[in-house]
Amino acid sequence: MATDAVTRVLAGQASYDALPATEQALVRAARDARVAEDVAALNFEERLSATGKPWYEADAQGNVVVREPSSGAREYRRRH
Repeated sequence: MATDAVTRVLAGQASYDALPATEQALVRAARDARVAEDVAALNFEERLSATGKPWYEADAQGNVVVREPSSGAREYRRRH
């Protein structure tokens, strides 16, 4: 459970360095959770498809794979 001091640090209103080690660990855990949520919400395929141009990725074996924009992505681009 976050303390008031941890909440203030996460809000940018207090110094991380001023916290004791246990509360610094709480701040790190909370930041890690926020980053994980943000990364999980990213959709690069949608963004890249919206350009209408192919893009390149590596497959699991490290081979270059060309990805083509999907028709759904083009519809997305027209709506926005």
